[in-house]
Amino acid sequence: MLIDVHCHLDHITHDTVDNVLRRAHAAGVGIIINNGTNPTTNRTCLELAKKYPFVKAALGFYPTDTLKMSPEEIDAEMSFIKKNKDIVIALGEVGIDYHWVTDAVQQKTERENFERVMDFAEKIKKPLIVHSRKAEADVIDLLASSPLKKVVFHCFGGGMKLVPKIVDAGWMFSIPTNIVRDIHFQKLVAMVPVSQLLTETDAPFLGPEKEKPNEPATIAKALPVMAKLHRVTMTEMENLLFMNYQRVFL
Repeated sequence: MLIDVHCHLDHITHDTVDNVLRRAHAAGVGIIINNGTNPTTNRTCLELAKKYPFVKAALGFYPTDTLKMSPEEIDAEMSFIKKNKDIVIALGEVGIDYHWVTDAVQQKTERENFERVMDFAEKIKKPLIVHSRKAEADVIDLLASSPLKKVVFHCFGGGMKLVPKIVDAGWMFSIPTNIVRDIHFQKLVAMVPVSQLLTETDAPFLGPEKEKPNEPATIAKALPVMAKLHRVTMTEMENLLFMNYQRVFL
C-alpha cells in the first residue's frame, strides 16, 4: 500500500478528481492525505474525505494565508477543526514561510501563529504536517520547545546541517516525487533513517516530470529511488513506509 501524505486535490486542474483518484488506486496508492491551507480549502478537504474512503483530511493554516486572518478568525477555524476532529487525521499544511514573507513584522506574526497552531495540535492530539520554506531553523527551534512528537517536515528544503536536529528529535520527512530528478532530496533520503521517511506528491506540484502536473499516482515512481538509496527491495521499502505512516497518523 503506497501512501501520499501531502497533496492538494483541490488545486488539480489537469483532470477531474475522480480520474486522478482512479489512477492513484490503479497505481497501488492506498491512502492520500489531502492538505488544506485556509477555511475554504479545509472545507473542501472534509468534503473529499467524506466522499472517498481512501482520502484523509488534514486541515491547515498555511502561513501566508493565516497572515490574512484576524485572531478571531483563527479561533473560529480552530473551533471548526475541533468540532470535526474525528475525521481530521492531522493539522496541515501549517508552519512558517520566509520565502514569500520577508517583512520582519509579518515574520514575527507567522511565528506567533505557528505557536498557536502547535498548542492547538497538542490539545486535540493531532500530528503536524509542516511547511518551513526558508524558515527551517526557526521552525525547528519552536518545535523543540514544544512537547509535540508527531511532526512531519513536508518537502524539506533546508540545509543538510539541520537534518540531524530533526532526526534526533524523532520527527519525520515526507519526500516528494521529484526525488527522481532532484539531488537535494536524494541526499536527504540517504541521510535520514528509513524509519523517519514518508512519501508525498504535493500534487499538482513537484512531479517526476518537470513540465507535467503531478498527481498521487506518481508515488510509485519515487519508491525505486528511495529503495535503492537505502539498499532495500521495493517491497521492503513499501512495508517500512506504511509502518511509518501508521506510527504517525493512526
